[in-house]
Formats: sequence, C-alpha cells, structure tokens
Amino acid sequence: MNTTAKTALTVMFCFIVALVIILTFAIYHILENGDEEIKKYRKEEIERVRQSLKDYVDIAYATIDVNYQNARDKAFLEKYYGRRLTNIVDVAENILNSKAEAVKKGKLTLSEAQAQAAAEISKLRYDNGKGYVWINDTTLPYPKMIMHPTEPSLEAQILDAPKYNVASNKKQNLYAAAVEISQAHGKGFVDYLPKQTTDGPLPKLMLAYVRLFQNWNWIIGTAVYVEDDATKDAIEKSEKDIRQMRYNNGEGYFWISSASKSDLKMIVHPTMPSLEGKILQGKLRTLYESFVEICEKPNGSGFWDHQEPKPTVGGLTSEAPKKSYMRLYEPLGWIVGTGVYIDSIEKAVAEKQELVKEQINSLILKLVFASIFIVLLISVLSYILSQYFPPEKPPRVSRLQRAPVQPAPTAAPGEYTPVDQKIPVAISTPSQAMLPTNECIKMIEKVSKTLIEQQTKLLAAVMMQKVPKTGEKEDEEEEQELELATEIKNLASKNSQTIEELKKLVEAKQQPQEANQPPHDAVNTVEIGKFNKVMNNLNKMVG
Repeated sequence: MNTTAKTALTVMFCFIVALVIILTFAIYHILENGDEEIKKYRKEEIERVRQSLKDYVDIAYATIDVNYQNARDKAFLEKYYGRRLTNIVDVAENILNSKAEAVKKGKLTLSEAQAQAAAEISKLRYDNGKGYVWINDTTLPYPKMIMHPTEPSLEAQILDAPKYNVASNKKQNLYAAAVEISQAHGKGFVDYLPKQTTDGPLPKLMLAYVRLFQNWNWIIGTAVYVEDDATKDAIEKSEKDIRQMRYNNGEGYFWISSASKSDLKMIVHPTMPSLEGKILQGKLRTLYESFVEICEKPNGSGFWDHQEPKPTVGGLTSEAPKKSYMRLYEPLGWIVGTGVYIDSIEKAVAEKQELVKEQINSLILKLVFASIFIVLLISVLSYILSQYFPPEKPPRVSRLQRAPVQPAPTAAPGEYTPVDQKIPVAISTPSQAMLPTNECIKMIEKVSKTLIEQQTKLLAAVMMQKVPKTGEKEDEEEEQELELATEIKNLASKNSQTIEELKKLVEAKQQPQEANQPPHDAVNTVEIGKFNKVMNNLNKMVG
C-alpha cells in the first residue's frame, strides 16, 4: 500500500471517528433540549389552563356575589321594593287625610278622628297578611308609639329600648331614624336587622318606608323582610346568569353544586339539566365530594384532575383527562366551578416529541450524506494524486544479499571468520607493531579457503531455491539469476585480488632466514597497521 493510500485511509478514519463523536453529541443535545422544551411547554400550558380556569370562575363568582349583594344593598332594595311599600303607605295616608278633612269640616273632633284613623290603619294588610302599618309620633330623642297592630302593648310607650338600636348598620334607634329622615325629607327608607331573640330564628334584613303626616306630627311606616324575597330573586338571577355563561367558543360552561356532603346536590349544570335539584349518586357524587373537600380548605378553592366522558364527533363519549377549578361561595353555601379537557395538551406534547425525532433523523441523514460526499472526495483526490505523484520503487535487493547462508564455525583467537560474518582483525596490539610473515601467510590461506567454501555454499543455496515460473515471472527470474551469477563472479574476482594484495604485501617483507637468526625475527615481519587496512577493505567488500 503506497503512502498516498495510507494517508487517505487515515484521513477518512479520523473523519469518521470525528463524525460519530459529533453526531453523538448533537443527538444528545437535541434530545436534552427537546425534553426541556417539552417539559417547559407542558408546564406553561398547564399553568395557562390553571390561570384561565381561575379567571373564568372568578368572573362567575363575581356575578353571583353582585346579585347577592344587590339583594342586600339599600339603593337596590329601595328600587326593588319601593313601589310595594309606597303603595301601602299611600293608602294609610289617604285615611289620615280623610279624617283630617272631617275634623276641618267639624264632623269629627281631633281625638275622634285620630282614633278612627288609627283603627282603620291597623287593619291594613299586604304580603299574604304579613305586612302592616304602624304609627309613631315625632318626639326626640325617642318617639312614642301611637299604634302598632301586632304589638299593641307598645302603644303610648317611649321607644327607647336597646332592642330598637338596629337601624342602618349604625345601631341607631329605628324609630328615631324614622323621625330624622321624615323631618328632613318628608319620607324615606330605613333598613335594619332585628336582634335575635334567645329562642328565635336568625334575624333577617328588613326595609322600612316611613312618611310624615305633618298635620298631626305623626309618622306612618311599614316594613318588609327583604332577605327572603331579595335573596330568592338573587338566587334565581344568579342561576340564570351562570346557566347562560359560556367561554372558549361556547364549549366552556359553569356548574353550581351545594357545599354540603350530607345534602350534596346539583344546582346548575347546563349540559346535564336533568341533574339539577337532584341528590348526586355514584361516581358523580364521589367526584363532587372531592370538590367539597377542596373547598373546605382555608382558601376555599382549588384544582382537581380527573377523568370525565368527553363528547366525540360521532356523538359517543370517551374518558379523557380534565382539569377543574372550583370555589366556595359561602353566603349561599354554593360551590361554583368549571373544567376543561387537557388531552389537547398531551397531543401537542406528542407532536413536539415527534418533531424532535424528525429533527434527529434529518440531522443523521445530513451528516451521513455529508460524510459519504467527503469520503468520495478524499478518494478521488487520492486517486488523482497517485497518478501525478507515483510512489518511489524500493531498490532491488540482490539474490546474494537475500540468500540464506549457513553460519560457519566461530574462528579461534587470531583467525578470521567466514565471509557471511564480519572478519575481525585478531591483532589488538598497536598499529606500529609487527606481525611475522609466516603467520600472515597462514592467515591468508585460511581466509582464501573460507571464502571459497562460503561462496560455493551460497551459490548452491541460491540454486536450490529456484522454482519454475511461467510467463513474465519466468523471464524476470532468469534475469535475476544472471545478475546473481555476475555478482558472485565479481565478488570472487575482488576477493582474489585482495588475497593477491595480501600475498604481495607479505612476500615483499619476507627475507631469507639465516642459520643463527630466531624464528620470529623482525626481518620477516609485516606492519600490523597495513595488514589491518587490507583486511578492513575485505570486510567492506564481503559485508
């Protein structure tokens, strides 16, 4: 494999590894962000639904409260009950006027006229016999009762008892308040709440209408219980208003139930009017008991998650998650509430999850296509570079260098090794020392014999490795064999030349030995430095 291909493969491998790492982190980042966005979206949507439900119920609550407060508001009560009260007082005033006219004409004395007028007025009744008219004078600070049809014992009594301090939420004396308003305006309304007796029922709000009969300084007045009628009217109006209230394109509605578990009944339910006025039973009762428990908490309101049948396109119903909010209206003992199905939120969450998956798949496809493109680009560039910049061929190794050679035995000290090993110089003395010529001749003969043996073995080994080839390989093998033979011949020739040089060097220094001269005299010696130089050349030649 050439260098260019290796480089291309390395680059592609590094790119693929980097791509996998980037893709892993990208997918993790998308999933993490997607989960966070989905959680945030779900939380925001739930909070939006909660706030919307609370706002809607607060509107319904305010509607009920306005109707109820109007039933207790003096101005509203005066307008609502004023005509009924003024009509009965008009009748009483006509009686007084007729008697006063009789006195003026001399038909009756003042005392007779007053007595007859009081008697006739005491018989006036309205509101199914519950309504009547009384008469008191204008004495202050506390007036005196002239006539009271239901409590005659009060007649001629000063009305200063503490039980009469109930007028206008100021704990003012009722009859003194009637005198003040009559003297100031000639007529007027006074609202009051009678005090509760020990064994009696809870007191109810009353509205009195009084008018001054100036000829006799009498005040004629009448009063009705407004709480029963006004509250009843307020309840009826509130039920009608809540039944008609809608939101969310007409899909949202409000319901009203009682706030007592012992008497738990439906008061208003626009989509199931058949339940109105009935005691709740079964699962529906269990559900609304949960609503009651929520409203029994200190804040008197809360949310509740539950399953409830939801109308479908086909008219059938299926269970769907619903979130409801309810609030206690304590003055009437009501719970008003509403709810919305939240399955749309879960559908939206599922759509967002699917969108995240699509983003991941799209990213993977883009990265895969990009990686394929880059790999192809690198391959094309590698091919182009390989055509313009071919790899260098390594130098041919001769068969002589590649042929295995059997190792020769290790030479003894002072001898040379075979040619397949480095030929060491056995002489370790200084280069100026002298070596006897006889020793040099022996060493040369030894080296020559070793070189011839090793060359013969090398040639035999090469010939034994020859394998028959065909075609181009056969021609190439024959060419290599010729080159090998030439190299062996050249090597043998050079070895022979070197050996001849060694012989000449030794022979030049060798002289005839005289009879009395020692065997190793300095005359028949060779300088070791020169000898080593030739041997080193031989080493370089064969090594």
